[in-house]
Amino acid sequence: MDIVILLVVLVGSLGLSVIFGRYIARMIVYEKRPLEKTLGRIENGFYKIIGIDRYEQMTWKQYFLAIVVTNVIAAGFLMAVLLYQNNLPLSPRPGLSLDLAFNTAASFVTNTNLQHYAGEQQLSIFSQMVGLIFMMFVAPASGIAAAFAFIRGFIRKEFGLGNFYVDFTRIIITLLLPISFFSALLLLFLGAPQTLDSTITIGTLQGGSQTIPIGPVAALESIKELGSNGGGFFAANSSHPFENPTGISNVFECILMLVIPLSFPIAYGYLLGKGRGISILAAMLIGFGVMLALGLSEQSGPTGLETRFGSFGSTLFLESSVATNTGAANAALTGMSPNAVIGFFLGMFVQAIPGADGTGMMMMIIFVVLTLFLVGLMVGKTPEFMSMKINPRDVKLAAFVFLIHPALILIPSVMAYTTENAQNVLGEHTTPATFTQVLYEYSSASANNGSDYLGTSANTPFWNWSTAWIMLLGRYAPIGLMLAVAGSFTLRDRKEVVEPIKTSGFLFVGVLSVMVFILTALTFFPFLAMGPFSM
Repeated sequence: MDIVILLVVLVGSLGLSVIFGRYIARMIVYEKRPLEKTLGRIENGFYKIIGIDRYEQMTWKQYFLAIVVTNVIAAGFLMAVLLYQNNLPLSPRPGLSLDLAFNTAASFVTNTNLQHYAGEQQLSIFSQMVGLIFMMFVAPASGIAAAFAFIRGFIRKEFGLGNFYVDFTRIIITLLLPISFFSALLLLFLGAPQTLDSTITIGTLQGGSQTIPIGPVAALESIKELGSNGGGFFAANSSHPFENPTGISNVFECILMLVIPLSFPIAYGYLLGKGRGISILAAMLIGFGVMLALGLSEQSGPTGLETRFGSFGSTLFLESSVATNTGAANAALTGMSPNAVIGFFLGMFVQAIPGADGTGMMMMIIFVVLTLFLVGLMVGKTPEFMSMKINPRDVKLAAFVFLIHPALILIPSVMAYTTENAQNVLGEHTTPATFTQVLYEYSSASANNGSDYLGTSANTPFWNWSTAWIMLLGRYAPIGLMLAVAGSFTLRDRKEVVEPIKTSGFLFVGVLSVMVFILTALTFFPFLAMGPFSM
């Protein structure tokens, strides 16, 4: 039965990714889509309202600035909602503290959804529906738009990277909204509630009554999984029966998490050659396979596991979640085996197997650039990528993208211990298990993943402020650098040259996969040895 479930998840997500990959490719190059006239009228209405010239092209600096400005405005709106939710309608609750509100706004705008609060206890229906669900569209749409611009850098010359506001609008209206709407209907059918009531009172077997928190769960859950978000309506996240009612919903949510990240290499293949797209998809699936093999090599639980899903269902869901930087959890991390936790770290360190919506594909191309540079050094050839030379500036930018991540994990981890904030939460004596929890917290924040061990116990000023800034830096610094790489390629001459290694085929898949794991191991292995390897 477990093999059948695994095949359904893989075949289902890959099958849908072929459909959505073609659609995404059309969006990247502005080809006609199904129902183009109808969609165009709707989009043009939004362009007029917000004053967008749909034909205006942006440089990488303008595109990046547009992402940051849009996200800052959205985060400011969410922060205001959280601070003053006691004055807002729909089951008002006391406003959050400044540090927790800032952490939550930073978390959701960066597509991280790290939660230092208990949703059903501390947030109103208005905050969940108007604040969080709204941000769950803004954040992935921003990442997907950045990936659109990044890919255009390799297929255009001196024509700009597109228009962020046009991409952002089209992504929300014609990609995220329709899929999440029908996904919410399916989850509603499977048992997820959808209501503006904040509680429901039911009778118990003993003849009494019990009041249960409730709300627009199906709507949140669908975009949560589709958009690589991961933040749950309830503190228990996807282990709560309202968020993940049955084994069927567990499988469906795994597919939702995987479908858009796996669609990007398909889209890339349509635009830049099927061989290249299939090769990157294969490298992603190899990495995901390693994660799954680690997780399934050892039995997890039973402590901390949801009994409806068991070890296999919990591991499959969590590996899919962490691999796509979604961060949703249908079981407690404390109940997972050390091998499964090592798999989680692998996914967060690489961020591209397959990674989050849009940004995972961008990170994999950065690995491609680094691989071509290193192979070029070994064979004594100038590194080339798609008939364009890779210059020293490109390599430096790619190296910075790779090195920012470990710096954002290790520096705050050290600070947490030197300031004794780690000891205050986890106890005076440091063990491999407690070190793993601290390392995981900042790995999750830097990777914009969102899964964590600490939960509400991290609701202190130090943890709220530190993880918030790590999430912001971990999101926008790499995106800015990667757009700079794309911008430089738009100015590059395109000549038919021999690449140091052809960027398609079995050899390239093998070399790319080996390089990714070597770079990751050299950077992070000592810290894994101190943590999960010693548990």
